[in-house]
Amino acid sequence: MKKLFIIFIVFVLSALNCYAAIDTDKMQIKTILNNINKYSNEHNIDKLKPYYSKDYLSYDGFDYDAFFVSVNETFKTYPDILYKSKIKSINIAGDFATVEMIDTSTSSRQTLTQSIVENKPVLNQKLNGFMESKCHYIVYLKKMRGKWQIYSDNIIAEETAIKYGKAQEINMNIVSPPIAKEGEEYCIGLNIINKPKDSIMLASLSREEIKYPPKMPSDAFRKMPTDGTLERIVIANKKGMNEYSLASVGITEISLNEEKTAINYQMSGIAFLMKRVNVYAKKNSVNKEYINKMLNKEPL
Repeated sequence: MKKLFIIFIVFVLSALNCYAAIDTDKMQIKTILNNINKYSNEHNIDKLKPYYSKDYLSYDGFDYDAFFVSVNETFKTYPDILYKSKIKSINIAGDFATVEMIDTSTSSRQTLTQSIVENKPVLNQKLNGFMESKCHYIVYLKKMRGKWQIYSDNIIAEETAIKYGKAQEINMNIVSPPIAKEGEEYCIGLNIINKPKDSIMLASLSREEIKYPPKMPSDAFRKMPTDGTLERIVIANKKGMNEYSLASVGITEISLNEEKTAINYQMSGIAFLMKRVNVYAKKNSVNKEYINKMLNKEPL
């Protein structure tokens, strides 16, 4: 019994040491992720790079170089972008770790529009806007020579809205499935809840593969139906690439001049909505003949 008790004590002490090591690793990982958030808000790419492995490869196919080129472009496009990160869980298995996170990013925006007043064009009118994005994802880390680094990440869900002018006052959302099978149809929908009066709303719906550099979407604009819902059926790509569902919305206000001799047109609102669709491929990992025999209870 004494020998067994000693073995039990050794087991307990080993387990405690293991838990202590895991707690230390969790603290290191939290520090890394907090620093990434800090340096992202400072737009300091040089401070971000050491936290990523040179072998980094995202589930979207972005390697280390492509990832940081795209990050740099984001900082240039959104010079005041701010990030907020929330860690949902940390799981550690030896020298590997997975972290579930939710990021929210915001940025003020400004664009130029035009109008027609008294039958004359008025160019370069400023329209203020706002960008908000939410991303739910998994980060994968690996410990090499006692140092944790990110070597991959997988985005589960992602949604972004950029609204200018009157579009900020309108409740609108894009609807699409979170996943789709390659080469198969799925529906993209746009819902406008409080469609403004005395204005024309045009919108387009499209899908684009997630790649760098991104391709500018091009699709014909259609007048929004009176019920505020526009839908389009698209076909997922067969390249094994994830996609974005995209909606573009334009709001034009119409009014008469004081003399009621001319109609004035003003582009008063613009919106761009984006939602991720993760595309999965058909795999041949199951022996269907074996499954059929099992279902029919045939001898193997």
